[in-house]
Amino acid sequence: MTLSDLASIGSLVSGVAVLVSLVYLAQQTRQNSKHTRALIQQGRAEQTIDYTFQWAGDASLVEAVLKSENVDPTLDRIQFHRYLYTCMSSFAFIEDQFYQHRDGLVDEDRHASSVSIASSRLRSPGYRACWKMLRYGYAPDFQQFMDRLMPLDPEARTDFFEQWRVLAMEELPKRSA
Repeated sequence: MTLSDLASIGSLVSGVAVLVSLVYLAQQTRQNSKHTRALIQQGRAEQTIDYTFQWAGDASLVEAVLKSENVDPTLDRIQFHRYLYTCMSSFAFIEDQFYQHRDGLVDEDRHASSVSIASSRLRSPGYRACWKMLRYGYAPDFQQFMDRLMPLDPEARTDFFEQWRVLAMEELPKRSA
């Protein structure tokens, strides 16, 4: 075997090693991408859980939200500010989801879920008013996104209690008379 043959074999082995390294790198990149998406989803779930548990544990906050969403004339200044802070928290969550989706970190299904929630909230006169007051604190692309979600006419939010009551009654076993 000549020196030229050894150099050719060395080149072949080196090429195979580079190919194996590239395949391994591609696999690691895909795994890292999946891991990143899983962490983002976990963070999203934790944010939602924390937000809802905060509401569930504080009846006065729920009262402030219900009054604010429906522009109840008995709403006082403190209740309004409590509501304003929940709106700020909600806007921050939606903004985070918006940018993560734009950057390719949140898939279409999760983004659609966030859009649906934002659209539903933007039907409420109280929530719309908060958005109009606070929108200038956000980047223009997020402002446009939220503004496009806002329906032309506000409407009262769904009364989830009444909706639940109707659905729960349908779930009761049929009783014979």
